[in-house]
Amino acid sequence: MGKRVNIEEPKTCSELVDADEEALRLQLEAAVSRVLALESELSEHARRRADLIHLVSHELRTPITVIGGFARLLQSEGHGLLNEEQHRFVSEGLKACRRLDDFVGDLLEARTDSETPFVVKPVLGDLHESIEDGLESLMPLLADRGMKVELMLRASDPQILFDDRRIGQVVTNLTTNAIRYGNPSGIVRIGTSDLLATSSGTGIEVVVEDDGPGIADGDCERIFAPFVRGEAAAESHGLGIGLAICRRIIEAHGGQIRVESGSLGGARFVFELPRTSYADWKD
Repeated sequence: MGKRVNIEEPKTCSELVDADEEALRLQLEAAVSRVLALESELSEHARRRADLIHLVSHELRTPITVIGGFARLLQSEGHGLLNEEQHRFVSEGLKACRRLDDFVGDLLEARTDSETPFVVKPVLGDLHESIEDGLESLMPLLADRGMKVELMLRASDPQILFDDRRIGQVVTNLTTNAIRYGNPSGIVRIGTSDLLATSSGTGIEVVVEDDGPGIADGDCERIFAPFVRGEAAAESHGLGIGLAICRRIIEAHGGQIRVESGSLGGARFVFELPRTSYADWKD
């Protein structure tokens, strides 16, 4: 007798569909497991990052206080008279201490998930004057790299409602980046112009431009996220929060900030400040 061969009955369409659904279900379960594992890993990274921020904030407070204290002792002239230029140097040093102290507080506010918005206190002021005052403290950095600032302040009316300290912080951050990534003995260009078409009406556009390597197209948006640094920053120091702080400050003013390729060959940061009245300002 010949050997008996078992021949499977062909599966019905319903059975084939059930098998496909089961395979798909298993794939989805595996994908969900991977996603949950990644979320857990990201949460752990976020926790460690928050711990680092608290540690850095704590460690910075003491030296800031000490430096500021000694600078005020010099300023009081209790241990010797200062000439006019020395008074200016000490005054600029104290301003830098105050900005650093504010920066320590801003470390926590840089988080995009923070429920506490930046507090802005708008006052009618001269934006051009604020920009020029902020540049004074950066002169030593410029001199150290042999760089020059080219001012092109062309806004017809620089009087605008803004928080002088916060906008000064933005200009300082952007200019410091331009100095850091620009070419030695190069140029930093800072300009303003009238902005006639914002959602809130007219305004002023501010540009900070350098002649450095620029920003890769893929980084133009992501560099404004906290703790993210572009490719050009790979060999530079920093936590990658300066631009995140800038964005939150500008958005708190009802404006926008972006980066694009500049005419100097490097990065061109642009932010817009709409003209608003006190009645229109949102707390």
